[in-house]
Amino acid sequence: MGSQSKGKEACVAELRAMAKGLPLKLVDLPDFHKAGYVPTAVRQPREFPPWPATPGPVARFLQERGIVDLLTPAQTRALFTEMHWAGYQITVLAQRSYRQPPAARTALMAARRHMTTLEAAEEELFIANRRLVVRCAKPFWWIGHVWIGDFLQEGSRALSHAIRRFDFTRGTPFYAYAQRAIQNRLRNFFRDHTRSGMLAVRPGNDIERLLHALAAAQQAGQAGPTDDDLAQATDLPVERVKRLRPFIKLWAHVPEPPLSLDALIGTEKDTTLHALLADPGTREEAWHAAERAEIWQAIAQLPSRDRRVMEMRFIEGRTLEAVGQELHLTRARIKQIEDESLQKARQWLKRPPAPTRP
Repeated sequence: MGSQSKGKEACVAELRAMAKGLPLKLVDLPDFHKAGYVPTAVRQPREFPPWPATPGPVARFLQERGIVDLLTPAQTRALFTEMHWAGYQITVLAQRSYRQPPAARTALMAARRHMTTLEAAEEELFIANRRLVVRCAKPFWWIGHVWIGDFLQEGSRALSHAIRRFDFTRGTPFYAYAQRAIQNRLRNFFRDHTRSGMLAVRPGNDIERLLHALAAAQQAGQAGPTDDDLAQATDLPVERVKRLRPFIKLWAHVPEPPLSLDALIGTEKDTTLHALLADPGTREEAWHAAERAEIWQAIAQLPSRDRRVMEMRFIEGRTLEAVGQELHLTRARIKQIEDESLQKARQWLKRPPAPTRP
């Protein structure tokens, strides 16, 4: 009897964990509450064309789990309905109470089948929209084939996240929502890796020509050259300029390669970067730092509440009202504590230093 009770508890615990760990925020439709309602399952036959002799990352990405046709809006809505219906059924099964172990095991098996249905519908949506990932990653192909696989992987994560977060009841087309999510993820991936130096890229010839044209226009005092002006200045097609111009803003965040302090600079290469950057006011800056340390040493002598007020005001930069809300005091009282603390710190700084023992 004890083993059966433990088996029932294990089934119920797995049911609740399955419902709690659902990968999507459920949308409740009125049809889900109808008895005997089962959504339409959309499953397209998959084609597996022969692999090329040397498949690239794009070919492997598109053919890895088969190729299907593009989904119609009705098919897309049906797949999302199937996903959320399966999640709803798992939630209902987890909320029920089961007195007998066989009933708990039956509910667990049904929940596992619904989870399989949810994952199958999600995979169908992912495979049918993989072309969108490739399309959004195309503008980054100039970086090099080494990084294409990483961009496709980031786009895949964005697509999976978009599938799980999309609310299909609002009327927004899924491809528009997913395209925006993938583009934002790829731009952030490019920006973060270039800023950190992991993605060591150099601008192509076309981008360099556009950068020079924009710099010349800025020096000439032009507010902002149009695509036609840039195409005429760089001898590039207008369509090419339109495709490359969004990357000019991204390129502004690319860090310059690091320079050694021993690098020789100047017209005659007789001065090092270290000598040029040497600051004669370093000693003065150290003196100011010592003064600041002495001031905070004086503030450290204050009571704990007064010290906390000074830290929140002058280190964290909070307003009097924000400090008062956290410490449950009025704004006037915080101002009074601040003035008293500053007066105490001034008196402490005016004291002569204690004599040092020989």
